[in-house]
Amino acid sequence: MNEAINNFNQKELSGRDARLWKEWKELDSLCAKRKAAAENPRKPSLSYIIRRKNVMGLPTEYEIWYRVKSIVGVKDTAVPREPIFGYLHKMSIVLPNNYPSADGNPIFTFRSDIWHPNIRYSGSFKGHVCLTIKEMGVLASLKDLVLRVERYLKYQLYHAQNTYPYPEDQNVAEWVREEGEPNGWVRFGQDMSEGEPDKHAKAAEKKDDGQESKPVSKIIARKI
Repeated sequence: MNEAINNFNQKELSGRDARLWKEWKELDSLCAKRKAAAENPRKPSLSYIIRRKNVMGLPTEYEIWYRVKSIVGVKDTAVPREPIFGYLHKMSIVLPNNYPSADGNPIFTFRSDIWHPNIRYSGSFKGHVCLTIKEMGVLASLKDLVLRVERYLKYQLYHAQNTYPYPEDQNVAEWVREEGEPNGWVRFGQDMSEGEPDKHAKAAEKKDDGQESKPVSKIIARKI
């Protein structure tokens, strides 16, 4: 476990700070297990960086790194459009000042391209992840939500039909229904030997890996 987590006395924390500490501890434990199980401990399938802390030193913004095979776009050269796969995906989690509350849901936004009907691929809300947190309740833990998004990336979980709760990206949903599903492209394994992360992902990994986290601009996204 991260030694910084143990520097806090849980009994002295209350309210929002107690929740922030609990979420940090659970997320850190999950990532530590993934690191221990990884063939290459420097590249576990799930890891995180703290991007911002509050005055108490507790995380209020994370960057999650997923090292899994997922669809990051489609080839526009012919129809049906074949998927393009990527292997490193970065997502920010912003915890607003009124988190946790019914109107203070965490904001999940991908910083890298993801082609999934429940993640916005383009436009003003590019990268926004639809998690139906209202239905899950304010007690839904960050750890469980992070794992849910991982199932999105692996296409083990998606909603592409034009019914409630409705796809986040209608264009991607249409591709899934009319091209992805009929051709079996949304059913794929996690054979990482099929390809390497693209040059941009490699450059980003080299830049961030092992470096101390730095604050980033505040991410603004609509409520879900």
